[in-house]
Amino acid sequence: MYNTITTFLKDNHEDFCDANQRLTIVFHDLKNDNELQVFVTALCYRRKLIMSSLLDGALAPEHAASKLGEEYDLVLFDARVAFNPDVLGVVSGVLCGGGCLLVLLPEENKWHNNTSLFLQRVSMRLLNQSGVYYFNQAGMNGLDVNFNRVKKVSAKLTSSHFIKPFKSEDQRDAVESIVDMLQSNREACCVLTSGRGRGKSSALGFIANELLQNSECKLLISAPKLSVADPLFFHLQRQCPQGSRKRAEFVFQQSKLKFIAPDFLLETLPEADVLLIDEAAVIPLSMLQKLLQYYPKIVFSTTTHGYEGTGRGFVLKFYKLLDKIKPAWKKIELHQPVRWSKNDPLEAWVESILFLNVKLPKKLAVPADISKCKLILIDREKLLKDSKKLSEIFSLLVFAHYRTSPSDFQYLLDSENIRIYSLEFNNNCLAVLVVNQEGGYDSSLSTAIYRGERRPKGNLLAQTLCFHAGCESAAELTYARVMRIAVHPQIQQLGFGSYLLQQVIFNERLLGIDVLGSSFSATSQLLDFWNKAGLSLVRIGFSRDHVTASNSAVMAMSLGVKGSEIIDGLSLKFKQNISLWVQGPLSEISDDIKMHNLLQPEDSVNYLVDLNDVDSFANYNRNYDACMPAIIRFINNLKTELKFLNDNEQNIIKLSMQYLNDWKSIVKCLRNSSKAKATKELRNALANLLKIKK
Repeated sequence: MYNTITTFLKDNHEDFCDANQRLTIVFHDLKNDNELQVFVTALCYRRKLIMSSLLDGALAPEHAASKLGEEYDLVLFDARVAFNPDVLGVVSGVLCGGGCLLVLLPEENKWHNNTSLFLQRVSMRLLNQSGVYYFNQAGMNGLDVNFNRVKKVSAKLTSSHFIKPFKSEDQRDAVESIVDMLQSNREACCVLTSGRGRGKSSALGFIANELLQNSECKLLISAPKLSVADPLFFHLQRQCPQGSRKRAEFVFQQSKLKFIAPDFLLETLPEADVLLIDEAAVIPLSMLQKLLQYYPKIVFSTTTHGYEGTGRGFVLKFYKLLDKIKPAWKKIELHQPVRWSKNDPLEAWVESILFLNVKLPKKLAVPADISKCKLILIDREKLLKDSKKLSEIFSLLVFAHYRTSPSDFQYLLDSENIRIYSLEFNNNCLAVLVVNQEGGYDSSLSTAIYRGERRPKGNLLAQTLCFHAGCESAAELTYARVMRIAVHPQIQQLGFGSYLLQQVIFNERLLGIDVLGSSFSATSQLLDFWNKAGLSLVRIGFSRDHVTASNSAVMAMSLGVKGSEIIDGLSLKFKQNISLWVQGPLSEISDDIKMHNLLQPEDSVNYLVDLNDVDSFANYNRNYDACMPAIIRFINNLKTELKFLNDNEQNIIKLSMQYLNDWKSIVKCLRNSSKAKATKELRNALANLLKIKK
């Protein structure tokens, strides 16, 4: 087979190079890695990327994101161990026009006998796809090999590809327009959008270069993580070699560009002449609104679709916000690919497989009475064969959530714990809700989770209520965690989401589920939504998301008798603890959350519950912040017991009371210590106190 593929590439490589298009070769494992290695090495491509967890010297798939912004002529995507759709999205984006993507699948029998609905979808799209050539033992695309299938394409590289330093006329015009707007106005706001591979990130680098070299200025670049901004720094350094780059900073003479994480940006609001925000769709609108009101010159950029996250739903909402706050804002969109030509077959194939080309239905029939809608529990096998319904459901999920990735869709199609509900009218999907069933463990595993000894994947609610909220038997219950709820943009804020949720609650109760809940970035609006649906607040996470700058919230409701005791107890426990948490680990929570009525403290305290929290921290691996209120109350209620401890134990107890969760101060007072050592000392001191109390 390798000789056949090599001959095919030699015969057709020139045509794809002339057209600046990319081709894809898909083939099966032949159980001979040495022969495979020789085959790949012998291929006459200058820049090669081997992505594999099996081949020597290859890059592990989990590190694929480190190659963002780089360019290759040949990429091998080894999918024998796992077909990771996110990795496919990354590697297809770094492959240049005229290049070749080699996709290595498991041996043929194993591939065709798999039970994955997602992989069945991939398999269906291997045949009769332009620019995608599938080789198996029978030949190419299951037929005898015919080397004349690739047609000569008349499209040639246009002169726009040689407009240095720009990668296209499209990009040059965008950069010049944005720079002129920033330099000519006291206030300026621009949104730069594009699909993948259109030169958006490099355009930001060119914009930064023009600003830094033509005036003394201070620029800030914010993005979900530093690696997202790496292409900007790369192109800035290339255009301004006299400047110097540190890890997250670029300096040229008296001008400077600095990276800052979104949460720290919002917290500190440092001065800047221009603020650049890359992949803005990943940042909540509430944060962007505050930045719009503070910075007079700001450039937002986002990928409208791609593995980085989805920006199309963001665009619909964000444009409305801009119209209110910055009515003179300007929209610029990049259409022309910079690494490959238009109508690239690989781009079309990858977008089809990874659900990157789904579109919302334009015309939507909506009933005057919501009760006329029907709740449908989706059969995923039938869904895969119904392209219309599949597009409707997945497009809603894409537009509704800013962090939807291709691997999410793989999970939605394949996980046995997933249930997808559709709210429909006249056979059209108006809203979608996805639940993940969790928990249902035996008492021994639930206890191990509570003690911090086990952490089963895919059980966020069960684990959170057991380990973080501190209910030892919580993981024995069954949970329906709402992962996604999406309503068509035309009918949002009209009650369809609430109606869908209530219908799902009713159905999950019939299925025998004990608890329904959700975990989300806490905002007043979302807390109100879930509270009105009947859910109680049982936890707020102690750390803030570095992108959303929000703490996570967990809300839940019982669907049966077994769930009532636990959810009611955890809700009461949360109210008993919140006043102390706000003084300690939640002291920096946003003011609107701090003032929310769901955080009102409860006066009564269950002493037995407190003892369980103290014991689980002292003798097991429970987190200190989660147990802190119980520990504080326990120590405050001591009378003469402290005198039975040694000096070191008494000291760590006093320091924990003085500084609450400020471990830096505690460690500083202890000298020659560390947080881990100080925590261990506190555990030991509390364990001894518990023995004395008994």
